[in-house]
Amino acid sequence: MAEELLASSDQLQRIKFYFDILQKTAEGYPLVTDLRTGVVLLSAHMVEEYDLPGTVITNFDRYWAPLIYSEDLDTYESGYDHIFEPGDPGEHEIEYRVRNRKGEYSWVRFHCAVGRDKSGAPVLLSGFITKMDRILHADPVTGLLNRFAFDRAVEDSVASAIAKGEMGAIMMVGLDNFHLLNEAYEKHFDDVAMREIGQSIANVLPTHLNLYKLDGNEFGLIWPHTSREEVEIIFSSIQLCLREAKEANANVFFSASAGAVFYPDSGTEPLELQKHAKAALEMAKEQGREQLLVFSQEEYRDWLRFINLQHAFEESIEKGCQGFQLFFQPQVDAITKELIGAEALLRWQEEDGQVMSPTVFIPILERTRLIIPVGRWIVERAVRTCKEWQKYRPEFQMSINVSLCQLETTDLRECVKAALEKYDLPSKYLTLELTESQQISNWQFVNEQFDYFRQMGVKVAMDDFGVGYSSLALLKFFTCDLIKIDKVFVDNILDSEFDRRLVKYTIQLCQSLGMAVCIEGVEEKEVYEYLAQNCGADVIQGFYFGRPEPERIFCERL
Repeated sequence: MAEELLASSDQLQRIKFYFDILQKTAEGYPLVTDLRTGVVLLSAHMVEEYDLPGTVITNFDRYWAPLIYSEDLDTYESGYDHIFEPGDPGEHEIEYRVRNRKGEYSWVRFHCAVGRDKSGAPVLLSGFITKMDRILHADPVTGLLNRFAFDRAVEDSVASAIAKGEMGAIMMVGLDNFHLLNEAYEKHFDDVAMREIGQSIANVLPTHLNLYKLDGNEFGLIWPHTSREEVEIIFSSIQLCLREAKEANANVFFSASAGAVFYPDSGTEPLELQKHAKAALEMAKEQGREQLLVFSQEEYRDWLRFINLQHAFEESIEKGCQGFQLFFQPQVDAITKELIGAEALLRWQEEDGQVMSPTVFIPILERTRLIIPVGRWIVERAVRTCKEWQKYRPEFQMSINVSLCQLETTDLRECVKAALEKYDLPSKYLTLELTESQQISNWQFVNEQFDYFRQMGVKVAMDDFGVGYSSLALLKFFTCDLIKIDKVFVDNILDSEFDRRLVKYTIQLCQSLGMAVCIEGVEEKEVYEYLAQNCGADVIQGFYFGRPEPERIFCERL
């Protein structure tokens, strides 16, 4: 098989003699690829080290990519993209971790160059893969010990802690918003700042601790045996030294977050511990800068759940919001009980078929701003459905929830206008319900955004009125057509004279200000009858008239 593959490449046949001599004397592993045929010539030592199928193979990445450490795959792939950029005659280096036949990961450096024909087309890729344990362990910019030295030190410290029955810690420190500072200043700012910051942090550490320069703007620390209190004290010292760095240059503001993991309590595998320290750092940054977060399995599971859902939502959006669906809850006239419309409620169906609670996934969509593209899908689907159901009830209305981040772009304006025109739905049949009103501080901005829709003829509603302590004040700040009174108002209405008066006078107040009132959370006949007969509500919504249901089931009721 190898002879047949080699025979298919004239270029590799010509250099095979020299390649065999070279691999016997070279310190690294030589590698040559015929880019026209995809045939790769490998060192016999490399084949043995990484358990590859042979010294002459095709589709090299099929065997090599699975051996690369998962967090380094992007580095590997983007590095190859640069190698083959048109007109680039230079040499390239890519560093990443790879697993050998024993299951051990180590850093390697691929130093290569591309040979091109007269037309400039790449025809040959030649280079060496060198194990990094033969390279100096110092970071070239800061002079600190580098990632490879850190990996080795973690392995040694964990093994020693297990043998002695001690507890140790790994801390990863990341500078907050450093990339923004780097973009704001000259190109050499990155290197100069990293040298100064690295030296400042190293100066406040105990003499027995080493500081390591890791990837990007991150540093690493290892305690052979320590306590949580000591870790917190060291992080406080790091924060103080960064504040002094700020004072040295009033135009630059440095701060850092950190993640720490204790071994062997949280694990004994070096790579797993590093991954947990990195995850704790990421969580600390997400919760607000200048924080230290100590790894815990519970928080890690929640964080992974968040990350996995975010990826699932991103993939869903790429596929036209596959996995999302709209449920519809009926809204009825409080006096006649006539069905007058529905509220469109977003749902997410997991792979096992279970429908996830919106209290879980809506905050993730809003936090990642994925609610913006999903919101486009909601508007399109809800408007289309409303128009379809008007075949059965010509005055049928549809309500859609809108969050603050959707208002911060012109995207919502454009997609609402486009959907109404596409399906020829008069704007008066659409209501936009503002959620999370308790978190809004700039009501002038919100009113300006909703004024656009009101001028179109779209109605605007305030959702969840009654949640929190400032709802009454919101009536002063928010201009709307409909107030939706939360379920909390009516839960005890039959047993509490105070609640009955509160609901009645709130409805009267809203109506006197020109706003219609919808009561949410009505689940019992007696509650409905009291609201309809004694309080003068306009619209009722709740389980008594129907739970949120998929489009097909709701349509059958029509």
